Amino acid sequence: KTVAVVGSGPAGLAAAQQLTRAGHTVAVYERADRPGGLLRYGIPEFKMEKKVLDRRLAQMQAEGTIFRSGVDVGGELTGSRLRARFDAVVLAIGATVPRDLPVPGRELDGVHQAMDYLPPSNRVALGETVEGQISAAGKDVIVIGGGDTGADCIGTALRQGAKSVTSLEIMPQPGADRPATQPWPTYPTIFRVASAHEEG
Repeated sequence: KTVAVVGSGPAGLAAAQQLTRAGHTVAVYERADRPGGLLRYGIPEFKMEKKVLDRRLAQMQAEGTIFRSGVDVGGELTGSRLRARFDAVVLAIGATVPRDLPVPGRELDGVHQAMDYLPPSNRVALGETVEGQISAAGKDVIVIGGGDTGADCIGTALRQGAKSVTSLEIMPQPGADRPATQPWPTYPTIFRVASAHEEG
């Protein structure tokens, strides 16, 4: 069969590789200029080196997977055209859609979604030039959310030279009954991350 995979993030690449290895002809469509989705431009280089991604992409190409970057499926390439051309279509998209927080002050200058901040910052870290990049240099930064994306924002802000970084997390502080043998430290619900310029 012929299969189109829309999106080249983790889900799209996993589906494409398995389908190719099962003997199907697979073409992966990516809106960005290079394949990888959030693996390339969402996750910072300090957390996942892009040579790991490039190695996997080269392996997949050698196995027969076709990559078509810079294609906006749903815009310049319609779903009906894909369905007419391929036996099946896999939709592996949507991770860049932000969840907004409807609170007073959300509309103020300097309040940004992570996906408006991280991809341009990651492009610059990879040597590209980005017009209008959001920079945390010299600023007091608050990151709302303590998951992977929040941690990526914290690390990026510190590497950009933020004056300070404060993380706000909705989950409660881990209880005192947690075993003392844990390999990771416990943090309060609200904590301040020291800037890169401070000692200690």
